[in-house]
Amino acid sequence: MGNCFGLFSAVESHTRPPVAAPPAKRRRKEQPFVTEEVLEIRMLARKYHEKVVECAKNSQEAYQKGDKKKAHTLSEEKKDWQKKQNDANIKAAKLILEPQSWQTSGEIDLHGLFLQEATNATLEFLKYWSKKVWSDAKIVLIITGAGHHSENHKAVIRPHVEQILQEQHLDYKSVHGNGAFEITLKPRQ
Repeated sequence: MGNCFGLFSAVESHTRPPVAAPPAKRRRKEQPFVTEEVLEIRMLARKYHEKVVECAKNSQEAYQKGDKKKAHTLSEEKKDWQKKQNDANIKAAKLILEPQSWQTSGEIDLHGLFLQEATNATLEFLKYWSKKVWSDAKIVLIITGAGHHSENHKAVIRPHVEQILQEQHLDYKSVHGNGAFEITLKPRQ
């Protein structure tokens, strides 16, 4: 596993063959767990979301025209699309988190996750590592990203993770150019 800057050094990145995908589709080196498969699943989830919006709009229109049966049918169809969207996003989150081995490495990378997915992963990570018993203080790392790839270059996940750390009264500091938190967990007796 690499660090938050990826698996390749700066020298290696210049010698790799060019990627056929357009730049927006290219896997960023600091996001090694956001694979092409994850991107495809997220795209599919977005398409499902478009269907959800379309069904909701059409259902409302049918209801306003007095066609309650059609409105109900479209509402049920919307629920089916929502389930598909949710299932796709769950699969994408698993594909990002499972290969990380955070239970042994003490490091979790939240790149590529939606806010609620990142929040859930952070809580699970902290719960797991807080229950471990060791004789000395243990340092774990949560990589949030600094927000460079977010809309308007404003961090979305980072402030929420920091709020969790504060609420749990954990000793932490910002590292990696504000793209991660290093948390010092006190030894348990």
